[in-house]
Amino acid sequence: MRSHERNQEFENFWIYLAILFFLAGAVLFYPAAAASVLDAGKRCVCVLIPSLYLFSILASLSVRTGLLSALAQPFQKFFRKFLHRDAMLCMILLFSQVGGYPVGAQILHELSQNCMITPKQEQNLLCVCMGSGFGFILGTAGGTLQTALLFWVIISVPNLLWGWFLLRDMYTENLKDLNKNSEKSGNSASSRFVSVFTQSVECAAQAMLKICGMILAFSGFLGILEGIFQQFLIRIPAVIGSILEVSNVTAYLQNGGTLAGAAALLSFGGICVHLQIAAVTENQLKLRKFWLIRIILSGIVYFLGRLIPWNFVEAGNTAVSVFLMFNPDQVSFTGNENVIPSVCLLVMSVFLLRKHYFLRKH
Repeated sequence: MRSHERNQEFENFWIYLAILFFLAGAVLFYPAAAASVLDAGKRCVCVLIPSLYLFSILASLSVRTGLLSALAQPFQKFFRKFLHRDAMLCMILLFSQVGGYPVGAQILHELSQNCMITPKQEQNLLCVCMGSGFGFILGTAGGTLQTALLFWVIISVPNLLWGWFLLRDMYTENLKDLNKNSEKSGNSASSRFVSVFTQSVECAAQAMLKICGMILAFSGFLGILEGIFQQFLIRIPAVIGSILEVSNVTAYLQNGGTLAGAAALLSFGGICVHLQIAAVTENQLKLRKFWLIRIILSGIVYFLGRLIPWNFVEAGNTAVSVFLMFNPDQVSFTGNENVIPSVCLLVMSVFLLRKHYFLRKH
């Protein structure tokens, strides 16, 4: 018992020391931290929310309306009898590679909360149900649909293969309609859909809030470290920044990073994304196992990237002009061209405020 208390005190000491360190850094290196947070805010509004928010809503709708169950049901017997796998889980694995980093985690957590999969199954599948998504790739590394598609294939194939072996003899408990209770209440189909759609938008808004909040916090801490390094005339390598926060892949390419390296970094996802997934899943993520698998898969992606003949684009520094869709630093927040990201942010905020008001009232 005393040994456990000593370990707890030791852990608390390092936590307190880290907090004091960043408190002092936030004061001494405020300009660097503020600039880093501002830059992260631009990426959230101009890249992250437009590319992930809609997919997050559709992911929640797919689960709450029973769409995944309906699509998987015709193939369930064949998959279980001949392939020894669950059709619905296979569909989730594929869907997670298209939707973006938090979408797979969001689907798995909703299934776990509705007792369709066990917490252990959720923890195992979280390691592979993680993909960049087309929107995020286009916003950070790929300038055309063709190049983004190639990036997506390289990143997704190892996830799909690992997941295929992981899914052997892993089944959902029941393919049930998640709106069973609303059907019993006698509500019309249209009124049920409106209710489910509202819940899905609120769920997606909460997920985006957690994700954007984590990115802003991580960027602030990274800005403090950059301010410290600048005192010694040293810059944090772009690859380190990308490992911590994956949207820095843009800076990695601008500083001469290879395309294979960018694909590996996107496959890893960054520590910030990992903490986002942990937040979305309410700390169901086992980080040590998750990191081990992601490092292995990132190595495989890097190897595949080295084998790919990137002859249709110029490599190295000159590839940046081909691969970057836009630079967030050049975005004006007053122009009409940025109405859609602003509307996404506004809608997300309205639904969050609405839910917060409802919870306080009741």
